[in-house]
Amino acid sequence: MKIDENIARHYNLTEEDIALTMSGYVPMKLKANDFFLQEGEVADYIGFVTKGLLRSYVYDDFANEITSDFFPENTLIISFDSFNNRVPAKEYIKAIEDSELMVISYEKQKELYQKIPAWNLICRDLADYKSREMIERAKKFQMMSATERYQNFCTEHPDLLQRTTLGTIASYIGVDIATLSRIRKKI
Repeated sequence: MKIDENIARHYNLTEEDIALTMSGYVPMKLKANDFFLQEGEVADYIGFVTKGLLRSYVYDDFANEITSDFFPENTLIISFDSFNNRVPAKEYIKAIEDSELMVISYEKQKELYQKIPAWNLICRDLADYKSREMIERAKKFQMMSATERYQNFCTEHPDLLQRTTLGTIASYIGVDIATLSRIRKKI
């Protein structure tokens, strides 16, 4: 894992800041079906996926898994509310494939906030970005048909089509597997 040069430049991170940041991260390996986080646990880590694929999901009132996000390589994994507010998580985060991550603990992240003030701004900007992403996803659910949501998924995540099950994709776009099969036959 490396800190992107554009991020370092944008937030005026020095070489010392970057070295201190990187020293807080440790490797974590997860086998397929291992949990990064389970509902009811307090999130103790932020993870950066270097290899593999994870997903977050919740259960609806009928015990169906509803996929809320995917975390392929080069993405950040965080349960914002649980990590930042030290409350039990409402979701599960699970490895779909054998995965390798670089993780930082809550305590180490707090140290970074104190030692490198730019991390407060970086994390605020990241939270803003994730909020905009969630709003955009909600708009798609409200304004797009199921077929359009599937086509959008294929366009935005072509690599995931071969890496996850149709059932997982169906739950992500808000349909059941039978509906997804009908959509796929039509297009």
